[in-house]
Amino acid sequence: MTAAVAPEVRAAQRRIVSTINASGKLNRDGLAMWREADCGEWKATAADIGRDLDLLEVPHTIVTAFRFPLASSYSKAMRRGEEVRILRKDLTHLVRWMPSLEHSVADIPEDALGWDFTLFQPRAEGMVIAKLSLSAEWPVWSKKQARAAGLVCAECDYDLREFTDEFRLPFDVRLPERPKMRRLVCGQCCHDGVDEMERLAALAGDPS
Repeated sequence: MTAAVAPEVRAAQRRIVSTINASGKLNRDGLAMWREADCGEWKATAADIGRDLDLLEVPHTIVTAFRFPLASSYSKAMRRGEEVRILRKDLTHLVRWMPSLEHSVADIPEDALGWDFTLFQPRAEGMVIAKLSLSAEWPVWSKKQARAAGLVCAECDYDLREFTDEFRLPFDVRLPERPKMRRLVCGQCCHDGVDEMERLAALAGDPS
């Protein structure tokens, strides 16, 4: 006999299913739902979604994540938001409330991309691996959207989300006059970051 479900839990189930159908993104790492910062007046915030998941006893985390700027926006800065993420191994807790999700999870290709966009940062002391805090949907952005987010090579316009050419991996090579601004280029255009490492090492060793 099925146990009775409290009304507030059933209401949380309806909201979560609706939210996932509208904006949930599945990939190799799990399920994510992004919300722009200060969106509460118009839709459920990440915290609201988190409270519903707590009622449903679904493990999750909330992280800062950025999306590309809107073409109509005066500011071309990335849009800051929060993303509710449920690890793939924890989706069984959600399938209880949304059985149709089970088939979608099973259909995720093993070679699918995950949440992290990984890049290389040349530094004076060597090469560092870094990850961008992007919304989980970054792999399916159009190239125009990826370009607005700075995910194409600043030199040759190669789409750095490809990850299929080992000679064109993404490197964060910044302009000397703008050292705090991320600037991605492919390995082919920057000699795999070697020239930049040597430049930075020379500056670090310059007594002036």
